Amino acid sequence: MKHLSLGAAVCLLLLALSASAQVVPQRRSVLAHKPAKPPAKFFPYPIYERTLGNGLRILIVPTPEFKNMVSYTTPVFAGSRNETEKGKTGLAHLFEHIMFRHEYNGVAGGYQDMMDRLGCYNNAFTSYDITFYHPFTFAQNLVGPVQTPQGPAPGVIELEASRFKDLKLDQKTFQVEAGAVLGEYRRIYSFPAQKMIEQMSPVAFPNHPYGHTIIGYLDDVEKMPQAWDAAWQFFRNYYTPNDVALIVVGDVNPHHLFPAIEKAYADWKPVPTPKIPTPHEPRDEKPVHVDWEAEVAPRLMVAYHTPAFHPGTPESAVALVLDELLTSRSAPLYQKLRYQKQSVTSFATYTSPVSTDPHWMLLGAELSLERFQKDGAKYVDEVRYDIVNGTEALKNFSKDPNAARTLEVIKSKVKNDFLAQWDTTDSIAETLATFYRFNRDPHVLDTLLQSVEELQPADIDDYAAKYFNREGRLVGTLWHGPQPPDTAPKKTEVR
Repeated sequence: MKHLSLGAAVCLLLLALSASAQVVPQRRSVLAHKPAKPPAKFFPYPIYERTLGNGLRILIVPTPEFKNMVSYTTPVFAGSRNETEKGKTGLAHLFEHIMFRHEYNGVAGGYQDMMDRLGCYNNAFTSYDITFYHPFTFAQNLVGPVQTPQGPAPGVIELEASRFKDLKLDQKTFQVEAGAVLGEYRRIYSFPAQKMIEQMSPVAFPNHPYGHTIIGYLDDVEKMPQAWDAAWQFFRNYYTPNDVALIVVGDVNPHHLFPAIEKAYADWKPVPTPKIPTPHEPRDEKPVHVDWEAEVAPRLMVAYHTPAFHPGTPESAVALVLDELLTSRSAPLYQKLRYQKQSVTSFATYTSPVSTDPHWMLLGAELSLERFQKDGAKYVDEVRYDIVNGTEALKNFSKDPNAARTLEVIKSKVKNDFLAQWDTTDSIAETLATFYRFNRDPHVLDTLLQSVEELQPADIDDYAAKYFNREGRLVGTLWHGPQPPDTAPKKTEVR
């Protein structure tokens, strides 16, 4: 979800993002004059790190080849996962909107007006686990005053510190933005796949905030203009220096920036981070059917509960290669569904494995309307059987004579994809924020890619045996009309 748009709920590999940190004790901040450690094996840039006395972590990554450009990003380690109050969902996404309406210097719209004067591209997105603000501008715009055609303007550092430390807007503006979210909800859930995810989520996570989607429950979204008090409590809980980081990537000098950043943020007060309930997933396969209001191609989704992400562990390394194993064009399951049997018109992964708490892997397929009208439940059951068996066959991945070679090719592709995506200052900052939030290790990307490099075929077996089972499975269907009787003959699935 970008600013003023939730976007597709299809979670890309690196967008699924939050962490919870305790208040950091007061300490004397020390200016880092050299990178935290020598240049890493995979990540090609030095990382300068500093932690202020209030717990605010600052990472500066000089990338001089992006001449005179910089991304000044603020990951907030809270997303829809942190919405624990009943009837008050969608607040993380709402703040993605209203943070842009900050009354800088008491002027309505003053913050964004000043950012516009600087010619700053200013955007944000919200996920389950993180809210990521990422202004992009010229390096000389960081420290003010900056001379512009409209007159002098404060620098980006001052503007960002102002809205995060002391956000101000009136209740009417709040209500307008809250009302805009309802229109966004209606647009998003006009797509069948999004409606399936919305209705499957509370079944999969009945006792955890992952049980609602990022934009929130419809009832809560409709009442959001009246959620003024709850919204501000969310802001006070999570927009704090101990739940936020600054990641600056671009053509900058760290030694010049650290003093300016400390001056702007040192008086920001930390607060204790609220605890999130431990997820307790159902331990039996659950069916969910969505009766769509119009005739559309049927959809089928098969989900499995998956573990929390811990960078550097074999389990989390396996999670990063699952897309290639299951839904890439060369994956045996994809080949079977799309080309050999031609039983689906699309097949993809709809979720990210990079989650703070145990979440899910969700595989989605679009079926043929013509064949469904002819064969009904028998056809749906056939595709479901193939997806389940193809996924759970990974329990025996290492027994394939070509397993080692296949895995080496996949690992190489995953590592090269990581390296290739670092082609902008924004993408570097976003990737770093995505994984830094777990253990606050500035060199986490090297740890992560090293764990992928060390993967063995038996690690795939172990992961599938532990998580790809009937007990952790959830199956969703969508078409026009109620779910028909299951008349298809039962087939034996992989155990």
